[in-house]
Amino acid sequence: MRLNWRAVFAAGIADWILGAVWFTCFRAPWQAGTRIPPEELQAYMAHPNFWPYIISLICSILIAYVIARVLSGWQTHNLVSGVGVGLLIGLAAAFAMITEMVFEIRPVQFIMISAAYPLLGCILMGIIVGVWKPKAQAELSSAPASP
Repeated sequence: MRLNWRAVFAAGIADWILGAVWFTCFRAPWQAGTRIPPEELQAYMAHPNFWPYIISLICSILIAYVIARVLSGWQTHNLVSGVGVGLLIGLAAAFAMITEMVFEIRPVQFIMISAAYPLLGCILMGIIVGVWKPKAQAELSSAPASP
């Protein structure tokens, strides 16, 4: 099955936007868990570096690509399969993050905020890629049956 590149890019961008909203909503407890001194954080905010945002966007698109590749092997290409694939990949990412952060002795609230984002983001990307059928497949499913 061919990949729907528009869905991959849209899913990656949607995940990136979700990250911006997520970490804005949970900014105070997340920043406290980073262990970055407030004066260092203020200095960074005064002269922001845009590379982390660009790298984050690229990584979101790459994760959407992985979800699309896994989903392309499934018989069905719909909401349920998209959620299923997104959930599995999101759980893998979240569990990997949790494993690392417990050894760093991070606060539980920080761990949950950090690990919930890739889980929810992968589910969101799975939904977008699962529902947005590739153009050829959408045309086939809407074509009238020949007599």
